[in-house]
Amino acid sequence: MLLKSSNSLSRPKNYPTNKAPSSKSLKFWLSLILALFFASPLISPPLSFGQTSAPKTIGLKVLPQPLDRGTAGWVELEEGGVDCQGRFDQRPIFFFLAPKIDKTPGRTPGSRWVGLFGADIMLKPGQYPLTVSCPGQEGLKFSVVVREKTYGLRNIKVPHGQVDLSPENLERAAREKKLVDKALATTSPDKLWRGAFLEPVKGQVNSSFGRQTKINGVLNPRPHAGADYLVKTGTPVKAPARGQVILTGDHFFSGQAIYVDHGQGLLSMYFHLSEIMVSDGQMVEKGDIIAKSGQSGRVTGAHLHYGVYLNGARIDPIPFRKMTNQF
Repeated sequence: MLLKSSNSLSRPKNYPTNKAPSSKSLKFWLSLILALFFASPLISPPLSFGQTSAPKTIGLKVLPQPLDRGTAGWVELEEGGVDCQGRFDQRPIFFFLAPKIDKTPGRTPGSRWVGLFGADIMLKPGQYPLTVSCPGQEGLKFSVVVREKTYGLRNIKVPHGQVDLSPENLERAAREKKLVDKALATTSPDKLWRGAFLEPVKGQVNSSFGRQTKINGVLNPRPHAGADYLVKTGTPVKAPARGQVILTGDHFFSGQAIYVDHGQGLLSMYFHLSEIMVSDGQMVEKGDIIAKSGQSGRVTGAHLHYGVYLNGARIDPIPFRKMTNQF
């Protein structure tokens, strides 16, 4: 005997007690359940064991494009940077934090991660890969176009003893080259400079960077790797930016010379001086007087040779100085 519950509701006579729910009804209820499950902010589908979220893609800009051989460019990252690594032409790219350029009145500029790279004066025109990798992000490969630039030719005459070296001078030049090569390989981890570089002296640039040189009628295969300022002997030479002196000396070809490390593979050098006013290991600030110009070494007259290396790439110091206004 079946007892009726007092809570039982009376059904219409034609109510289908044994009929299965319709397919439309099942789809409706299933859709509602799934919508409620995934819409809840407190519930999310669990990750299976070993599953990780997809790495982010690095957002970057490479400027300028194309790049002349013998000049420098830079990479900008949208985020990250302190642990990022880059490479161009088999040379490292180090990143540093720099303010964004924003001239909007009343707006405080933000910051960006920047890495400098150089196309060496001897780099052949073509397309070269630039790569950037950051922890937890997808690496990126960018194609940089390096184009030809004609720098011209100069002719100079010097005493034959400065071209056809004696055994003693050959030994001296080889010994000094080892010291210079060691200095040029310096890569300190921290960026020491800040803001735009200064000109080391005020004067006319007499012999531009990159020129081929005929010495006593014979073509030198190495292009001129600096800018020559036509200034008289004794002109004060300023440090264009903060850095550490890594080498000083009186060398056969470059005469009295100074090499300064500005950090992250950026070096500057000053040749044919008449007086050196700093010592190895000394820190110098932007604008400090570090030397006086002269005509020591293999020269044809008084001037200052000013050069810049970026992770081993020889680059034109004149456009580089203008580029540093960006940072």
